[in-house]
Amino acid sequence: MRNLLLHILTSLIICLVILNLSAKAVETNNRISRYNVVWETPSKDATGVMPIGNGDIAAGVYAIENGDLYLLLSKNDAYNYMGDIFKTGRVRISLNPNPFKTGKPFRQTLDLATGSIRIEADGMTIRIWADANRPVFHVEVSSPREVQVTVRPDLWKRLDYTVFNMAEFNGTKFYPSTAITEPTQNICFDKGGKLLWYYPVGNRSIYGDDLKYYNVEQMATTFPDPFRFNTFGNLLDCQNLKLKDGALVGSGKTFDIRIHALTMQTPDSSKWISEIIKQSNIQMNVKDNWNDHCRWWSDFWNRSWIVASDNTVPYAKREILKGEANSSGSRDEEDGAALTSQSYNVFRFLMSCQSRGRVQTKFNGGLFTQQLRFKKEDKKNRTNMVQQADGSWLTHEDDRLWGRRYTFQNQRLLYWPLLASGDNDLMKPFFSYYSNVLGMRKAITRAWFGHDGAYFRENIEPDGAEHDCGNEGRPPRTKAGEKYEGWYHDYYFTCGLEILAMMCDNVNYTDDQKFRDSVLVPFAREVLLFFDKHYPREVNGKLRLEPAQVVETWWVAVNPSPDIAGLRFCMDQLLAMQAGTAEDQANWRRFRSEIPEVPLQTIDGLKAIAPADKWEKRQNSENGELYPVFPFRCFGLSSGTEEFVTNTMNHRSLKDAMGGGCWTQDQIDWAYAGNATEAAKGLVRRFRIASTMVRFPMFGREGPDSCPDFDQFGSGAIALQRMLIQEDNGNILLLPAWPKAWDVDFKLHAMKNTILEGVVKNGVLTSLKVIPESSRKDIRFAKGWSRVSSVVTDKNLHEGI
Repeated sequence: MRNLLLHILTSLIICLVILNLSAKAVETNNRISRYNVVWETPSKDATGVMPIGNGDIAAGVYAIENGDLYLLLSKNDAYNYMGDIFKTGRVRISLNPNPFKTGKPFRQTLDLATGSIRIEADGMTIRIWADANRPVFHVEVSSPREVQVTVRPDLWKRLDYTVFNMAEFNGTKFYPSTAITEPTQNICFDKGGKLLWYYPVGNRSIYGDDLKYYNVEQMATTFPDPFRFNTFGNLLDCQNLKLKDGALVGSGKTFDIRIHALTMQTPDSSKWISEIIKQSNIQMNVKDNWNDHCRWWSDFWNRSWIVASDNTVPYAKREILKGEANSSGSRDEEDGAALTSQSYNVFRFLMSCQSRGRVQTKFNGGLFTQQLRFKKEDKKNRTNMVQQADGSWLTHEDDRLWGRRYTFQNQRLLYWPLLASGDNDLMKPFFSYYSNVLGMRKAITRAWFGHDGAYFRENIEPDGAEHDCGNEGRPPRTKAGEKYEGWYHDYYFTCGLEILAMMCDNVNYTDDQKFRDSVLVPFAREVLLFFDKHYPREVNGKLRLEPAQVVETWWVAVNPSPDIAGLRFCMDQLLAMQAGTAEDQANWRRFRSEIPEVPLQTIDGLKAIAPADKWEKRQNSENGELYPVFPFRCFGLSSGTEEFVTNTMNHRSLKDAMGGGCWTQDQIDWAYAGNATEAAKGLVRRFRIASTMVRFPMFGREGPDSCPDFDQFGSGAIALQRMLIQEDNGNILLLPAWPKAWDVDFKLHAMKNTILEGVVKNGVLTSLKVIPESSRKDIRFAKGWSRVSSVVTDKNLHEGI
């Protein structure tokens, strides 16, 4: 009897847990599904891509009107010999009778909650997903009547490399020594009833040329070549289809078409073939795999969210967003806050689709580069463009603006928001990318400058080189006081400091001691040592950064504000967390005492942050004088210096560049100034920007960056988070720049493993949950938010700053 009661009790507990999990999944689904992207017609051509991915593999999916279904395939580490990331291939699926004929019912949905695409066309249902736990795509076809299916690889002529790869400096060409007559092409064949294709990079690589140019040939024995013999491709399989004439064909009512992906560095292609066949032979339970896949996405969406509305749309129609921009490339949804939330959440989805592989996501399209449509009068310097019947041009599948570059000024904006969204797992490839090349950067610094430490500039490549930086590919060796002209990246060493700042925040958010000791501390030692050894001291013992520049904009400068602020911020963080050894702490304490104050200036009688102590000319578009606000938080609302930020913003060198979009950070800085009006207005303007070259509305636009343009959305995501939460000296400032007219339901992460979950409705904070509860004492309300619901009124929540 006792055992029976125990069994009944256990069963009841299990049922309650399952019901609770199910209820949570439904709640999560309802919350995020309002931001699904829905199309009511098939696409006209290959520019109508809709994205999916599992973090390592990704696909652009498009159904062509009166045509076929396509998956344009990518993998995170599909490098060619020059460091470009190529597509792994494309699959074409033909259905007969064709459900995509003009006039037939059609609905294509990007289902964010399950990380999948669902197509309902002429009674047929197609579900497309990249398994969150395996390197395989599924295309599940379900038809009420028998349908004929033909599936085949749809390959194209490959580029040799992207035209934007700067490959020559002063007569030195960055090509492998072997002459290249034709680009390598895909090798396609069938084996055991399956179709396989792969792209073999072969015995070619830019790596040796890079090492030679930087005088570090010896590093070839300790740092592996990331490009040579790289092999990537796919395997196509379907148990219901048979091989015929280079395609999988058959008929029936249900199909599970599987596309496997694999990248491997090997001089023996048979090893790649053997491995991907072995991978495809692993038995699958598709139903269980789908459930596990959905569980991963449910957990992901439950980590954090921001759901907002500006209350301009009646409740019954609220959050019903258009799935496309208008013909002029603008999104005209009435509810600007809902538009902003959709952009924020879809950007987070896109980062999760491509940030769990070996390599960080590229700002210039990531894994979702696709064919873009140029008007005939706008044809640009692209390789192998194809002219269409109407005179327009489609770009090549492997092409992208700015080529192989991992341009840090842009890359950083993709990863800063992942801290507050709780997506630290997605940050690992970013941190690994730079920490893995630390040894190479040390060797290059020693060989080029003759002293220890490691410098990081704008375009650090996967092999540790930087031959897209400046007009020489290497920084000049100008001494302090010598005359020089300057160039965009010549003395732009701020990148290393910002990577270090992000690493410090990662430790402060997660308390990851292993990361601190094995990644942060070694990186901090070398980056700070570079600045310590590279620059002279003034008579008073203070560091004098000369020659220097302010990001890419203010040239021929002394003591640039971003570098001064970065040094002060990073060492303050390292000392506060007591990172490193006692010797490290002593060195950093000594060096911190030698860092001068952040330069200030007086404009119209008001104090503002200056770009530097001295500068001669401005050549670019960054507001470098505001980098002491973000990313180096030396000024801002939470520290009581918002007036400095406001004055600097009012007199910033370039206001609302690129229409307030792309990599600009005006809205972030307005948030740190506590200006909710300007921050919100700028965000809505930013997220209305779309492209006329593609159909998917949240791929941004081309110019000056490539399309898709992910830093356009990363910068906006940072701003939206900072409007809700800012932190300083262990305090959490709540709603520092949130407009009273915007309702919001949010869950965000803060430092010390703190999670805040709250609701604002009609200008009142109606609920606030804090995990752990002990962190509630660290929370303060921003001014203007004293009118709070009794539900959250607490003696430990202090109004104002």
